[in-house]
Amino acid sequence: MQKIPAPVRFLSIVAVLVIVFGACGSLTLGAFDKVQTHTTGSLLDPSALIGNVWHFLQETLRVVTTATDRNGVPLRNYFLSGLALTIEFCAVSMPLAIVFGLALALMSRARNRWLRVPARTYVEFFRNTPLLVQMLAIYWGLLFLPPWLLNPGTAGVATLVLNYAAYECENLRAGLAAVDRGQGEAAESLGMGFFQSLRYVVLPQTISVVLPPIINDLIYMFKDSSILSLIAISELTKQSTGLGRQFPDHYWEFIAIGAIIYLLLSLPLARVARSVEEKLRSVHYVPRIDPMVAAVWVLVISTLIGVVAGALADTYSQKFGAIPQWIFGSGLTLLLMLIVLVVLGGIVSLPGSLLGLFRRPNPPDQPDKPDSAPVAVTAQ
Repeated sequence: MQKIPAPVRFLSIVAVLVIVFGACGSLTLGAFDKVQTHTTGSLLDPSALIGNVWHFLQETLRVVTTATDRNGVPLRNYFLSGLALTIEFCAVSMPLAIVFGLALALMSRARNRWLRVPARTYVEFFRNTPLLVQMLAIYWGLLFLPPWLLNPGTAGVATLVLNYAAYECENLRAGLAAVDRGQGEAAESLGMGFFQSLRYVVLPQTISVVLPPIINDLIYMFKDSSILSLIAISELTKQSTGLGRQFPDHYWEFIAIGAIIYLLLSLPLARVARSVEEKLRSVHYVPRIDPMVAAVWVLVISTLIGVVAGALADTYSQKFGAIPQWIFGSGLTLLLMLIVLVVLGGIVSLPGSLLGLFRRPNPPDQPDKPDSAPVAVTAQ
């Protein structure tokens, strides 16, 4: 039996996938259009299905090109505003989450239990409770705070940073553990202090390990930021659903456009993460600048992109500008993190410490006694 050439097999697989997914996608788009237009044709009829899909695609293209609202504002402006606000929250919140996550990772590896236990308790609490519950608890549970400190913007950034700091802590802790402990000891033997060895020896080697999961978390943050629509932040999901309520005959077109924008945000990030990871792990790659300096510059540039995007989006607050809002949001995040560390760490640590007060001290180790075995006497 003659073997099928590899290019033919590849093209056959691609053709099958296109047919299968194209058929499923066509049925989905046709169903959306049929619900909105109230047509009577059956989706099992190829001509009716093609008509519904073609009409849906035409209306989607019209929404992003020429369609306007009742005031003459192009509908695409709403999507651009929501996109800019989504970028603002994620581009500023992720650097803060990495910084706080690094502090938590170092606390988690500390020998002092008064540092280690609160950090581990914080991580377990925020990783095992829903993000939505955390956001509602922050926004509605802290109403006694002044409006300049607690508002939808500061509550949104505090929620994202507090939650993702727990995940970044685990990523960075795993990266730090991947570096051979002997390298830190060698740095200490050369006269380096703890922070010097961390800066020049440990962290540069950690970057290539933690970069892929951090990029993945950034992609997750882009999607998780959609919950901010529940506290009156007009990000991408809020704009899509808001337009859908205004124009119910095009509801699914707006949802599809929002989903495509999220996809276009995520795919380039995943590609960048893979290419950078391959380059950092290549034995032939010689960095032109210090990896730590490059990492700091990336965090700074990301923050600036977020602030600029917020300014372009005409941000959520009319009273305060974008930069003061992020400063207040960072302060609220730090305040809540310290409270959680102290309260939860105290709840977990104090019972064991109190029980330790009532334990009997262990008897001191007895010094080694000389061998007192009897000396054998040989008979004369």
